[in-house]
Amino acid sequence: MYVLIEEILSIIGVPLIAFAISTWIPGIQRKIQARIQQRIGPSILTPGFWALFKFLAKKTEESYSIMPRLYKILPVISFTVIWTILALTSLTKFHILSNEIGVVGLLKIEEMVYVIMGSLVSSIMGVRMPYVDECKGSNFLNTIKISLEQLGAVRAFKMITIGSFPFYVSTFIPFIPHKSIYLINLVGDNFLFSIGGIFGAIAYFIGYMILTNDYPFSIMHTKADVIEGPTMEYSGRYRAIYLSVKELLMITLGSLFATLYLGIAPDINNPITIVENFAVALLFPILSSGISAYMPVLTFRQLYPISQYTTIIAFIGVIFALLGL
Repeated sequence: MYVLIEEILSIIGVPLIAFAISTWIPGIQRKIQARIQQRIGPSILTPGFWALFKFLAKKTEESYSIMPRLYKILPVISFTVIWTILALTSLTKFHILSNEIGVVGLLKIEEMVYVIMGSLVSSIMGVRMPYVDECKGSNFLNTIKISLEQLGAVRAFKMITIGSFPFYVSTFIPFIPHKSIYLINLVGDNFLFSIGGIFGAIAYFIGYMILTNDYPFSIMHTKADVIEGPTMEYSGRYRAIYLSVKELLMITLGSLFATLYLGIAPDINNPITIVENFAVALLFPILSSGISAYMPVLTFRQLYPISQYTTIIAFIGVIFALLGL
């Protein structure tokens, strides 16, 4: 009975704490960026915490989608996937559940959702225009014509196949010395302060910024041309869920780093580990916001070499980890 209560608290309690903290992240980021750019910026609670209630209170517009029910439920799927990842990292003692393959697989589902989003809808901010929503292509034969959302979906697919590759390599590096894929073997092991750990951490941080689609890696939904890309048509409560997904993802990836590289898994039986884990997790959005304040949106011509060089860094970490250094 006690074990069951512990499992329930881990599955619900730890992600719930993370979610509560995540609502502060957008405000902290905006405040840091504003200070760097010599602006006052919004109050810390406005971009995240209060924005959720604002969108929940707004009217939900119906988008023109070929599968409207699936399109609406996709943000819920993403939120559930990220919640599950946090639950798995807090249940490290369960070998079958808490393993690297499961975490990576769930993250891939979260990434793939954006491709599906952009493929299902074609309208402009919930309004069907008198002309077709096309931003590329023409009436010539053998020319593919795509909408704003579809172009965002294509970019999301490119980020999945190329941009996020170094991140996934870096998540495997800490497991190499243990010759195991289970998270329980990493708990209590500080892998960061090793040569392999340093190279892996560099690749992880760059991959973190790519997966969170933050500046300068926000080409999937850059406002300069595709406005919001695959997520443009979400309004009302669906926009609130989408914002929650982005916020929860930021702290989840930071929390995962604390588990993988510092051996600090959020354990419900040891509350100090939860504090330490989330403290490390908050460092990632803080550091990334400082970089985002100085960087414009990168094009794929710039993203490809960054991804390649970061992958090389990650594989150098793999080599050092194999050598036990």
